[in-house]
Amino acid sequence: MSSSTVRVRFAPSPTGYLHVGGVRTALFNWLYARKTGGKFILRIEDTDIQRNKEEATQIIINGLKWCGLHWDEGPDIGGPCAPYFQSQRMGHYKVVGDALEKAGLAYWAKKDSAGGLPEWKIEKLKKQGKWDEEKAQAAADPNPALYLKVDLNGRSEVVFEDAVKGTIAKPAATYQEEDGVTGKDFVIMRGNGMPVYNFACVIDDVDMRISHVIRGDDHVENTFRQIFIYEALAKLPEGALPNAPKIPVFAHLPMIFNEEGKKISKRRDPVAITLYQACGLLPEAMINFEALLGWSPGNEHEVMPMEEIIREFSFDRIKSASAQFTLNRKLPPPVAAGGATTDPEVEAQIVEWLSECLKGSKLEWINGEYMRKLDAAELVKRVEPFLLKKGYDVSHHSPAWLKNVLQMEQERSKTLKQLAENVALFFNAPTKLEPKAVDKVLKKNDGIAVLQEMRGVLAGVEEWAGPALDNAVKHFAESKGKKLGDVAQPLRVALSGTTVSPPIHDTLHLLGQAECLRRIDFALTQVC
Repeated sequence: MSSSTVRVRFAPSPTGYLHVGGVRTALFNWLYARKTGGKFILRIEDTDIQRNKEEATQIIINGLKWCGLHWDEGPDIGGPCAPYFQSQRMGHYKVVGDALEKAGLAYWAKKDSAGGLPEWKIEKLKKQGKWDEEKAQAAADPNPALYLKVDLNGRSEVVFEDAVKGTIAKPAATYQEEDGVTGKDFVIMRGNGMPVYNFACVIDDVDMRISHVIRGDDHVENTFRQIFIYEALAKLPEGALPNAPKIPVFAHLPMIFNEEGKKISKRRDPVAITLYQACGLLPEAMINFEALLGWSPGNEHEVMPMEEIIREFSFDRIKSASAQFTLNRKLPPPVAAGGATTDPEVEAQIVEWLSECLKGSKLEWINGEYMRKLDAAELVKRVEPFLLKKGYDVSHHSPAWLKNVLQMEQERSKTLKQLAENVALFFNAPTKLEPKAVDKVLKKNDGIAVLQEMRGVLAGVEEWAGPALDNAVKHFAESKGKKLGDVAQPLRVALSGTTVSPPIHDTLHLLGQAECLRRIDFALTQVC
């Protein structure tokens, strides 16, 4: 297939936040389009009226844009196959349904339900892959539903070639009634005129000339049903559809599992992409990590610019085994961890928990690698929203001062959120000293006396610059016969309230003489 005919799509339902699994699906579609010079299409499948949320569409769009996955056609930019909302295509689905009925390929009927099954039985059937949700909904509807006539064409099995998994086949008996001959017809339109997922999906893919359907392997069963729909559409008279129905290439991606070997779920896993934004991850790092969920570049590279990922991407490097999304969880989530929330307190709890889970993870490591590559101007731009969120007033400082402060902590910060936290001492003076720091530093090795004398030394420094301050601290240590740390640590506790800070001469320089003396005076009042 020539690159000009490659057309792929990401088709989320606007029922909530953008899921990390959805981002992986969108990414692999986007990569294939960019690799081949094809088109990447965004389609919103909003026919589930009860679960749809108006704001969710914008959340999805914003999330994809944050990830850098821009589309060539879609609801916000239009395109030759508009509209890109299924809710705006309802009339077309009815026209196609009517055409199938007229051609004798579908029929309206009211079929009895299997009886009022208990919930536990329904759940068991779902786990076994034997529950037909569309049929159940049709049975509960007082109106007839439109059923597609399943034509097995004498096949002993239904089979398709998957670009990732190879040959996938199911016995034809799976789609036969108990008589072993008659096809097991299935619903394509409900009694209320709403198309079921598989029907609307196929019609849209035909209309939008989708050449490759790249999606999670939980859709494999849908693929078999969709093949029957494609075959029925192909029997319609010429001109019944804008484009000739052609079964696309299917590529089913491995499911994503957490570190416990369970499929990621919003009930137990942090899956909303907005949570990772709030934790201070860079979009390029998040995308780099997601690209490795089930795909390998064929070498040892793990930190790759987008150009390299596009160049190396291919279906034959997508693994069929499940992908692992591993965090370092020490505690269970404080609340349901999966998604965004309108409660800022709840979101803050989840973000803090997730930030801890990210520590030591591969995702955090990749993000740290990208963090270190940011130049000073870009670093300021990226971290400024996190500084403002913490209430820091950056307007009183020069751009050069802010760059210097951030670059000091850039190396040891793995996320933008961490960086904002690590520079706190430059924006907020400590209101109390850490008790352990007082006991370990100020109350030992003449720490209080050192701090008192250094206060006088610093008050007399005329050139408040890094080299001069470094010399002042070293000279004082030598004159007293002390190690440099025995002088630097009392200063560090006074200036930060803890035993951790950047190099002491840099900390002194950036805080300024007046602020340093004020903080030392405050510290002395706390221990003297």
